[in-house]
Amino acid sequence: MFSREEKKQLNILFFEQFSRYMSSHRIIGGGGKSWHAYKTGIKGLYFRILTHPEVAIAIDLQFKDDSIRELVFDQFVELKRLLASEWEEEPLFEKDLLYTSGESLSRISVSLNEAYFFDQKQWPVITAWLEEKLVGLDSFWDHTGDILKELVR
Repeated sequence: MFSREEKKQLNILFFEQFSRYMSSHRIIGGGGKSWHAYKTGIKGLYFRILTHPEVAIAIDLQFKDDSIRELVFDQFVELKRLLASEWEEEPLFEKDLLYTSGESLSRISVSLNEAYFFDQKQWPVITAWLEEKLVGLDSFWDHTGDILKELVR
């Protein structure tokens, strides 16, 4: 097992390397220049890279108003086929989750099976998988982001 500090250092090292690796890809659908801090332009809608307990890409809906969260979630359900096409796999849709802080959220995600983030030998596989999923998510957002932005106005 790794200590909290060791995990923090591995996270920093991975994301420094990952940022350099992804620098050849230009973000087309969102704002900002950082793949691991992707800006959707919608407060309460976040694209996250999860590293523990599983390696995953998640779209988290954390709106203060549950009716808006449900409306946006339902829109993602409508766009499911397009997202699955970009990710080249079916996403998991979870409508009602509790965040560690006790806040309600909805999550749409895909996971890399049997990957252990803190094993540096797995980083090339994790990096390639994240690249594929993030580029697909960016393409999806480029095509659908305006629809969702209009929905929450």
